[in-house]
Amino acid sequence: MINRNRLWMGLGVLAMLCAGCGSQKPEAVSLYAGAGLRDAVEALRAEFTRQTGTDVEVDYAGSGVVLARVQRDPAADLFLPGDVWYVDRLNELTGLVEESVPVARLIPVLIVAKGNPKNIEGLTDLIRPGIKTGLGNPKACQVGRLCALMLDRAGLAWDQVVDEESLTVNELAVWVKMNAVDAAVVWDSTAATVIDSVDVLRLDPTAEEVSMVACALMKTAPQSVAARAFIQFMAGPEGQQIFEQAGFAGVEMAE
Repeated sequence: MINRNRLWMGLGVLAMLCAGCGSQKPEAVSLYAGAGLRDAVEALRAEFTRQTGTDVEVDYAGSGVVLARVQRDPAADLFLPGDVWYVDRLNELTGLVEESVPVARLIPVLIVAKGNPKNIEGLTDLIRPGIKTGLGNPKACQVGRLCALMLDRAGLAWDQVVDEESLTVNELAVWVKMNAVDAAVVWDSTAATVIDSVDVLRLDPTAEEVSMVACALMKTAPQSVAARAFIQFMAGPEGQQIFEQAGFAGVEMAE
């Protein structure tokens, strides 16, 4: 959970960074982020840079992919995958996570072509003849990992359902929009980006099937002060508003 004292400390650092903007431009913060977070992160980094003068350079890919990439980069400052599971996994593998702070939630939904021409009502319909389904690769992206849990709960085998696998949730949404597949499981925030071309079906996920997104600060972060300030900006009121405007579920502040 978010520690309020740490939050105000981070905002104080933010003010100090901003005060120093007029002299010399700070080094950019290096962030590895899940592709499904792109819309929110782009808005967050733009506002953070506007306020502080510090750039945030982002490498986007599926959460499993950025998990591999961040381990090979000694200059990485931050890691923001699609679920805190990947943060915990990174720390298990490397022991390099200094701290992590929850910043958003991702809720899986089923999207189909506008008007739902195949009359799909839920996951069990995806095994009907003539339904072509796209799912995220469970080893590459968080939406695929959670989809595997949902299919198992519904008594469906992965091979029964999937016709096409993707490394990113963004690509899945494009596939449905372009009628390359009839249905795909994506985040609700991702569905919002193609809402003119798709219908959204709610899946009623369990708590374990909703992703808690947390940002991790690396112990070896070269720009640790600015990186911590960016985390606290994301977790603070302005950052939470930006997440919500991008269609993400926010994280309630806690003492």
